[in-house]
Amino acid sequence: MSRFFLEVLDFKYPKAQLFEYQASIKDWAPNVHYSKKGIDTAADSKWFDYYPDQDNNHLIKEVTENINIKLDGGAYKFVKTLAGGILPFHIDPQRECVLMLPLTDNNAGLQWKIGNTIVCTHIYKGPAVINAKILHGVPTNDKDRLFLQATIPCTWNYLINNYQHIFNI
Repeated sequence: MSRFFLEVLDFKYPKAQLFEYQASIKDWAPNVHYSKKGIDTAADSKWFDYYPDQDNNHLIKEVTENINIKLDGGAYKFVKTLAGGILPFHIDPQRECVLMLPLTDNNAGLQWKIGNTIVCTHIYKGPAVINAKILHGVPTNDKDRLFLQATIPCTWNYLINNYQHIFNI
């Protein structure tokens, strides 16, 4: 098992419907954590977030039904990086395990760094959980990159040992 990502290719989600839903979103915003530090990710990186209303969204409920661990409120967000933008290298401040559901194909690879060295690159073939407590980012991106993310409230070790139960696979 990798300490950087875990593919969960058998995890089912309504990809086409989620893609259609995100296309209707009008109020994408810069990443809130960077904004608090005075960085506008929309202008600087072409990186946007959107937090859906989880309680009233049938698509989000459909994804949640395939997860056997209680998700906290605010667990989901759509993430969009436009062509030519980047996902700056960062460590997520409040989450360790993040389920990444790609809504676009052939996405630029997510990379993890230790110091100044790239130690792992992951090209998404489908759903995967990433370890967000290791420095990661997408330094080059030549096409729009869209995901639905879900915070899985557990440690990386717990996830690795229990992922088949957590994701109904």
